[in-house]
Amino acid sequence: METYCPFLKDEKMAFCKGFPVRKMLPYDRLYHQDNICIKEEHLTCPVYRAKDAERLSGHSSNKKVCPYLEVEEVLFCEVYPVKKMIPSSAFKLECPCTTEAYIDCPAYCQIAQGDRASGETMTVRGFLLDDTVYYHRGHLWLQRVNGKVRLGLDDFGQWLLGDIDKISFPRRKEHVERNKPLLRIRCSHGTAEIASPLSGTLMNANEEVRRDTSLINTDPYGAGWLVELRLAEAELDRLEQGGEGFIATPGARRWLEDEIDRLHGVLETEIGITMSDGGQLIDTLRDVVTQSQWGILIKTFLEN
Repeated sequence: METYCPFLKDEKMAFCKGFPVRKMLPYDRLYHQDNICIKEEHLTCPVYRAKDAERLSGHSSNKKVCPYLEVEEVLFCEVYPVKKMIPSSAFKLECPCTTEAYIDCPAYCQIAQGDRASGETMTVRGFLLDDTVYYHRGHLWLQRVNGKVRLGLDDFGQWLLGDIDKISFPRRKEHVERNKPLLRIRCSHGTAEIASPLSGTLMNANEEVRRDTSLINTDPYGAGWLVELRLAEAELDRLEQGGEGFIATPGARRWLEDEIDRLHGVLETEIGITMSDGGQLIDTLRDVVTQSQWGILIKTFLEN
């Protein structure tokens, strides 16, 4: 038996020490033609100029490479829904990933035991996309299961919410209306109210999620599902024919790409955080936004 998890990967990443949010970039992207970090043009960078007065001795202005450019080797789990990157220098060798205990890890078991086939998910700029489900513009996924439709939050939606403290469901057999409140989710930054994308009768709520809300974050397309609805035929037709607000698998990747670009725009124009285009958004972004800024993100992407 292996003494370390086969899904534990390492990668060399670059980041700006002067930027308030540590946004990591794959090392090989440094050599893109438009990257000024390794050119004399770094002198024109707003971050570099803002830090100019604080430069340490030895950071001469005639260097071709920006003195705030840092390269670090990081470790991450290849199958975990959120790519948490840990500097290899800070990695604890006694963690489950580097011992035989990795076989008890939920993320490992989901792949190894077939709970989630590895070919069913893809990664779009750091976010998981499951190609077996329908998506809704409110960042819910939907899937037909035993005559009902199962709903959950997609990876982008759970990432925006952050740590979830409590989730409130409607009562069993209660009728829910399209565009009316379906879920109330209390998080560390506030409370989000998620509307139902379809009208129907609530048949089941995931009691495991009620007891352990972290399942939404760690396994949004599997154990973290939320509710099951029984729909009228007309509502099923709306879903399967791609009615307003629904996205089928062929167009889901392009839609998620557009949503990530839209997120960059909201962060820059309404919140004041600039992220490099094309990069992956780091998990700790939620730690640098205020409660009101978090509310803007939730209102823009999940509640509208």
